[in-house]
Amino acid sequence: MLDYPKMLTKNDFKELAQKRLKTAEFLMQAGEWGMAAYILGFVLECVLKATACKALNLTAYPELGKTKNRRVTDYFLTHNFDMLLVISGTSDLFGLTGEGSSSWSGFTQEYTGEWTDIRYQILNQFDENKVRQLYKYLTENSLGVIPLIDNKERW
Repeated sequence: MLDYPKMLTKNDFKELAQKRLKTAEFLMQAGEWGMAAYILGFVLECVLKATACKALNLTAYPELGKTKNRRVTDYFLTHNFDMLLVISGTSDLFGLTGEGSSSWSGFTQEYTGEWTDIRYQILNQFDENKVRQLYKYLTENSLGVIPLIDNKERW
């Protein structure tokens, strides 16, 4: 059997999301808008992976070594928000008719394909207004992505 690296648990992802949200706040205070946007994308990925662990009752994301089918594992190793939405089981919250659909679409429309692709671009596409809006979509009121997941006890 292959020796797989330890994958992160639901709690690891949740803690990582909370820490990186603070990192994004620090970067915003410093006026580092492009890097703050990048970190906010990472926050959403961590939130969705924590949510997937709970929804699928996984001890780790993904449970490497529990399947002989590498394609199953590969399916989970994505940065694509739409795929992570499905894996996390939160389509009911953030799909077209979900109560958090406007927060979801407002946030994800700024990241096309896999959000990590922005690391290879000049990050000046993210100015102060855009990044502050992204932050709001993730954190503000009961319909922001994180508060909605938290209030619905999805992670």
